[in-house]
Amino acid sequence: MKLPYPILAMLAFAPLPTGGFVAMAEAPALSGFPVDVAIPKAPAPVVTDDRARLLYELRVTNFHTAPIDLAALDLLDDAGTVLAHYAPADLAAMIGTIGPEPTPGTERTLPGGRTGVVFIDLALPAGAKVPAGLGHRLTFSLTLPDGKTIERSLTGPATPVDAPAVVIAPPLAGDGWLAANGLAAPDHRRSWNAINGRAHLAQRFAIDWVRLDNKGRFLAGDPGRNESYPGYGAPVLAVADARVVSIINDLPENAGANPQEGRRPTVETISGNTVILDLGNGAFALYGHLQPGSVLVHPGEAVHTGQALARLGNSGNSDAPHLHFQLMDAPSALGAEGLPYAITRFTVAGVAHDSAVLEGKAAWKASGLPHAVAAEFPDDNAVVSFP
Repeated sequence: MKLPYPILAMLAFAPLPTGGFVAMAEAPALSGFPVDVAIPKAPAPVVTDDRARLLYELRVTNFHTAPIDLAALDLLDDAGTVLAHYAPADLAAMIGTIGPEPTPGTERTLPGGRTGVVFIDLALPAGAKVPAGLGHRLTFSLTLPDGKTIERSLTGPATPVDAPAVVIAPPLAGDGWLAANGLAAPDHRRSWNAINGRAHLAQRFAIDWVRLDNKGRFLAGDPGRNESYPGYGAPVLAVADARVVSIINDLPENAGANPQEGRRPTVETISGNTVILDLGNGAFALYGHLQPGSVLVHPGEAVHTGQALARLGNSGNSDAPHLHFQLMDAPSALGAEGLPYAITRFTVAGVAHDSAVLEGKAAWKASGLPHAVAAEFPDDNAVVSFP
């Protein structure tokens, strides 16, 4: 039988079971639509603002020569109940293509042979049970050269939901810490890197910690001097009893706020001076952009929770003094998969919604009363105090 398109990607998508998240024993249904859909890393729940969130990616490749549009996406729990529906307008903001940026209005279109990534952030209702697994129903449309449009809905692939996030101690101490470039920011969330022949998203749950002074300022003085930034030189702390895997301690610093074109990072130096800790159970912590000469520990050394490791700096691919902190499943800044985590306790003073605060053009002012938080991931741009 001759199919109506020249390249066939056989996707075998099993229907979701109704009695728990288990593999299907019988042969799954087949679909002959020319796409490949993969989930690079199974999601694990991370809690922000009392709500569990599942952040992960669908990698979609067009195996046809003609463009294919992703028209709709449904997320289903392990019982087949629809948890979320994403319409075209939603998907346009969720998709990133690998390669050249799409022109406005074509974000959902995958040209022939191209791959796109759907960045999913599923926020469950407060108090809702985290499903054991997730399924996906994707609707695609393909317009053939003769003008005929083919539309298909595919059910799958399915993925288990991993164990809850590891709980760690704070990486810093004191007040005025702003959680920049968190879960919703593309700087980390969409930062794919091909390392040793594989694509990784090591910064999936990374945060850039910057400090505000007692007047709510990120910058107080000459922007070209590191000392003008309140967080500069602050001790960075071990988040658990751990073992030091590696350090970098001799890279030069950038001078205050500096343009991207003035930096020449490599895959080895992109995080600047660093400390990587082995937390056990396949989790590693990275502290990046540290002051040169400030690292106090050595590879192989055992450290305890709260121990000072180094000082916050401005080395590597850093545009101003801050601490880049992330957890990952291998001891590599880029060649790993980012892992979610929760911090034991912190106090939220508010959220810095105005981007001018991080540009040093405005001071942040708290609104409302501070509230204590336990075992959560800091929300985007939250201003927090650590014990």
